[in-house]
This record gives sequence, structure tokens and C-alpha cells, in this order.
Amino acid sequence: MTSVEPVAAASAPATLRERKKAATRLALHEAAFALVEAHGLEATTVDQICEAADVSQRTFFNYFPSKSAAVLGLPQVVLTDDALARFRAARGELVPALCELVGHLADESRNTRRIKQLVAERPELGPAFTQWTSSLRETFFELARERAVSDESARTAVALVVSAFALTVHTPVEDDVDASEPAAVRLLRSVDRIVGARTAPMAEPRGER
Repeated sequence: MTSVEPVAAASAPATLRERKKAATRLALHEAAFALVEAHGLEATTVDQICEAADVSQRTFFNYFPSKSAAVLGLPQVVLTDDALARFRAARGELVPALCELVGHLADESRNTRRIKQLVAERPELGPAFTQWTSSLRETFFELARERAVSDESARTAVALVVSAFALTVHTPVEDDVDASEPAAVRLLRSVDRIVGARTAPMAEPRGER
């Protein structure tokens, strides 16, 4: 059984409860982002974030495990029925199909560009991002097993795509070829960069230059 929680397709109207949850999550993210951008991570507290978003600490921890996670506001690992159906019906290669799935999550994030800036400017946010990618890897492994010829190929493909996602996030904003491109296209390009690095030559030893 997959650990991915399917949700209604994006075109279906959200319930009032779903809209309220989405609004609360966004308010917490926006408050955390603004406070850390202004004062830094160390000087920002969960209490300050809660006060700015007008919620309790208990509510905060229902949405985010830490203030770092709230600042990044990474998308929850939740896929629509449509995205799951496309993956399960896809033909061809596993890695591009996984790029479509992971890209779906990245496209759902409203603040990918400024998240990249924060990760680059504030290394202390790195552990929260690493924890999220670890969760992402295990979630997508369960899905990949449905379509892979073996568990080994599923785990390898997922590791490659999740690494590509991390590389995409850590690529400086000014180096983006086209930030308006679908995330899946950028992910596949990062996969090619990772694979290409396998045969990249080494520079001459410093003493021989």
C-alpha cells in the first residue's frame, strides 16, 4: 500500500475545511518566512511565528515540525488522483515518470524561487530540507515499486530523481535556464547533469598546474 495520500483532482472544489487548512498553512509559512528574512533564523521563535499568524503553538506543530520547515514551506507529499493515475498508466522509462510526480509537488509550491534563495543564503535551513527529501524518497519509493522491474531499480531511480530535486533547489536562481518551465523538465535536466558527472574529468593536481 502506498504511503502517498491521494486527494481530489485540482479541478474539484475544495471543502471549507480544506480551504481553512490551506490558508492556515500558508499564513504560517508567510509569517515564518517574513520573520526569518528580517531577523534571521536564530532570532526568530515559534511563538513569534504563531503570534504573526494568529494561531496557537499546538496548531503550528500540526502543520510543521520546526520553524525551519515553516520557513521553507516545502509542499506536503500529497498527490492528486489525476497525478497518481497518470503515473500508474505511464509507459516508457521510470525516471521521467518519477520526474513528473516530483515535479507536480514542486509546481504546487508557490515560493520555489525564494526558497532557493533562502537555502543558498542561510545554510542553517539545510537540515530541514534534507529531512523533507528523506521523507520524499521513502514515499516515492513505495510508488516506484508498483512500476519498477525490481526494488533495486525502484530505489535507484527514486534516489536519482530526489537528488536531482535537491540539485535543482540548490542551483542559484540566476543560473535557472527558464524558471517558468515545468518543474518536471528542470528535474530531468538535473538528472542528466548528475549522470553526466559520472564521466566528468578531474582537474590537474594543484601542484602541477
